[in-house]
Amino acid sequence: MKISKYPLQGWNIVGWTVLIIAFIFLGIVIFHGINEQSMRIAIRLTARTSCLLFVCAFIASPLRYFWSNNLTKWLRGNRRYLGVAMAVSHGFHAIAIIGLAILITDPSLSNNHGGNLGYLFIIAMTATSFQSTAALLGHRNWKILHTVGMYYLWLAFIYSFSHGLEKSLVIYLPFVSLLAIAILLRSIVPLSKFFAFTFIRKDKLSKKG
Repeated sequence: MKISKYPLQGWNIVGWTVLIIAFIFLGIVIFHGINEQSMRIAIRLTARTSCLLFVCAFIASPLRYFWSNNLTKWLRGNRRYLGVAMAVSHGFHAIAIIGLAILITDPSLSNNHGGNLGYLFIIAMTATSFQSTAALLGHRNWKILHTVGMYYLWLAFIYSFSHGLEKSLVIYLPFVSLLAIAILLRSIVPLSKFFAFTFIRKDKLSKKG
């Protein structure tokens, strides 16, 4: 029996994400108490874990396209579960935001329409990450939802972390750089396919001629 090089597969990724983030979240609350500071720490932490999980799902296909190895195969094969894990992480993010909104009076927490739209995309994309619900939506509509949602979330992350550069380059620049590399990879793939198709077509026409 062949043993996978990466034993963490499928729903185990989601399960471990829940356990790890819940454990860290609980540790923050125990160490700092239930107050504004602990909620803000939890918000920052879960924003970063969500970003990392999102990028893993976001670049899974282009990485597999350019580099065929065990790691890119694992990423591509578990893209759906990484996406669900990101939704779980952002669920904890929402809990921390709600906790902060209860502790302090800040209208911006409830009037963040861009963030609210992001959560609607996350809920819709997670709900349609299963074969049964995806089939009900239809392939074309599923593709539109997940493509638009994916790029909207990228914009939300890059906007959020870019604003953090003023606070700390050391903390936020790696995330901004990672997001920039991710969108670059996503952009190069269709161009690469286009030029490859054009070259093959010209080659066939020249042989016919």
